Amino acid sequence: MNLNRKISRRQFIGQANCAAVGTASLLSSLLSLRLTAGAVSANAFNDYKVLICLFLNGGNDSYNMLVPRDDDAYSEYAQVRGGTYLDTGGTGLAHRKEDLLPISSVGQDYTDFGIHPKLPFLQSLYNEGNAAFISNVGSLIEPTTRAQYNSGSHSLPQGLFSHPDHQIHWQTLVPQVRGSTNKGWAGRMAESMTQANQSSSISMNISLSGTNVLQTGMGTVPYITNPDGAVSLSGYTDPTLKMAVDDILGNHYHNVYARTLAETNRNAIDASEAFKYAVDDKVNTTNFPDTKIGERLAMIARIMQARDPLLMQRQIFFVERGGWDHHNEVIAPQENLFEEINEALQAFWTEIGNSGPNGDNLRDSVVIYTASDFGRTLTSNGSGSDHAWGGNHFVINGSMNGGKIYGQYPVLATGSPNDIGRGRLLPTTSVDAYMTELASWFGVPMNEMETVIPNLENFSFANTPYPLGMLGL
Repeated sequence: MNLNRKISRRQFIGQANCAAVGTASLLSSLLSLRLTAGAVSANAFNDYKVLICLFLNGGNDSYNMLVPRDDDAYSEYAQVRGGTYLDTGGTGLAHRKEDLLPISSVGQDYTDFGIHPKLPFLQSLYNEGNAAFISNVGSLIEPTTRAQYNSGSHSLPQGLFSHPDHQIHWQTLVPQVRGSTNKGWAGRMAESMTQANQSSSISMNISLSGTNVLQTGMGTVPYITNPDGAVSLSGYTDPTLKMAVDDILGNHYHNVYARTLAETNRNAIDASEAFKYAVDDKVNTTNFPDTKIGERLAMIARIMQARDPLLMQRQIFFVERGGWDHHNEVIAPQENLFEEINEALQAFWTEIGNSGPNGDNLRDSVVIYTASDFGRTLTSNGSGSDHAWGGNHFVINGSMNGGKIYGQYPVLATGSPNDIGRGRLLPTTSVDAYMTELASWFGVPMNEMETVIPNLENFSFANTPYPLGMLGL
């Protein structure tokens, strides 16, 4: 493992916690910082919390992740999915009932459910009360029924069933707008909670998967690193080059853009050096799998060990895993991806609970949650499934109200109350409710919540910090 990865100046500016380098973006950042400067509470936190987004890029076929085992409901599932994969020679998308990992839940129309056979550790966490599912969740501007959808009487998310649109909708919570002009809700959340890490040179938002909309705020950007360690400016350890760079960045520039660019580069280098000093000597006690998710969760565990030298009370991590756009085949590629998730989660859970960073058990301090573009069609297109809307997600935490499915698990039969065609399910739980739950747990006060969740007032839970009851009362 290369813990001292070197990159060029251009790459460094693009990756290492740099704000935008274009003049328009720099001016926007300057103005936005002034606008938001007065909105921050003065009180610091006395605890440590971590939010980890596992973004399943491409649209997870999540009705094969969480499946009904009730006899009637399973029959509807198997029928709408075109039969079981094995019985149909690969055209059906259903799993055999006996292969599903059994769980139960109160609060639904029946109690018997099953988890994908490649997620046994998630099943264990669920049965221990350390994991939960949220069912049929998706982007909404306001609560919408099928009749309202069909009549066009309600505002609907822009670019329905489109990958780039829904990826941005999940990350901005502004689905009435297309494109990434709106900033991410984690970026807005960090800017409403800057008191948490006032003395740190590292952003509250840390990405293990490059730039993203989720963690980009009005005046902040994520600190970007990778599984190999700190991202360093190539050649900066050479005394001559270091002196030259420091001299250039130390000049007093009269032009506001030049001055801001120099300050941005100076801050990026300082942040990189501080991050390297704090993290590079941290070692995990658990063997993590050599996979994309495994390597990134291993790095997050090391960064968590460095929370004290980094002066961090709150951290938000972004991990993206692509490969979920299963038009041509669902069963085999999804099995491989779920196996990767299962093994990585098991290693991470062991690391933060057994010896753990700094010898602590941090399972109560961490929430891992999944997000994805959308759910997929329940019907088969011959061997795969296509773009849809509502889907299922899971959340993991050591002290949550787990062992339960939250939201409304829908009827899966063709023509059900939420079926808008081809087994595309109209969401019954909004992403807003899901993220309000996470933001409240993280420490966002209700008087700041509408800044983080802009469409909050459109929903009945507008004044409810825990609309699902998953992470709090």
